[in-house]
Amino acid sequence: MSLSSRCADRLPPHASFLVPDYYDVIGDVAIISLPDSLLPYCEVIGRCVTEERHNIRSVCMRTAPVAGTRRTARYVVIYGPDETETVHQEYGCSYHLDVKSAFYNTRLASERHRVVGCVREGERVLVPFAGVGPFVVPAAQRGAQVTAIEMNPAACVFLRENIRENGVEDAVTVFEGDAMQLLPSCGGAYDRAIVPTPYGMNIALDEVIPLVRRGGIIHFYTFAAPEETNIFAAKLRSMGCVVGGIRRCGNVSPGVLRWVFDLRMR
Repeated sequence: MSLSSRCADRLPPHASFLVPDYYDVIGDVAIISLPDSLLPYCEVIGRCVTEERHNIRSVCMRTAPVAGTRRTARYVVIYGPDETETVHQEYGCSYHLDVKSAFYNTRLASERHRVVGCVREGERVLVPFAGVGPFVVPAAQRGAQVTAIEMNPAACVFLRENIRENGVEDAVTVFEGDAMQLLPSCGGAYDRAIVPTPYGMNIALDEVIPLVRRGGIIHFYTFAAPEETNIFAAKLRSMGCVVGGIRRCGNVSPGVLRWVFDLRMR
């Protein structure tokens, strides 16, 4: 049964029609976006979410999108305990986080699994904008030596905890601070860089490219309209990159999508 159908007998007909059927689940916290017209019914909708997914403890409504240097959104709990700290499981790894203070996107799980599956034992891997570690931890588990950079202090606390709890402390070095300032001091000759850039931060590639060895790989995430991808690919080639693949990784807003460019340094 869809969420809208579950809510149908508890809301006016015009309201149940507007209930979205998709919501994100991070650990035991659900996150849903609702139009203003449904705000009077948000508690009812939250209750229906917990009835549909019995493992959900708290239901949050997103009140503002991800923004700012800390990459956090704004949420309000609409049903259940006012507690947004949780532990999320992804492909055998555990990630402790608070959805209000640290960014995490469950919709990128399969994409993270794909990229981390390319990592080879002994590689030196660079991960700026590391968040709570969903690229860092599994790359280290595959035998890489990982350098992680994150500027959100709350995310860094969880990142260090997740590194410890997943048993990869000896394989990861964490730098807390602005990646744009720290990248030049991170050494060089990395075999691979995984760069989940925040919106509007394509300039980060200028700092990453010199740190990756010839023949090394960069997985660069960015945001663009479909018609802009070929223009960006041409720019990457002019910067000394071979574009091995371009993959769509979901919608961000109408007309703007998230993409990953798999690059190899000449």
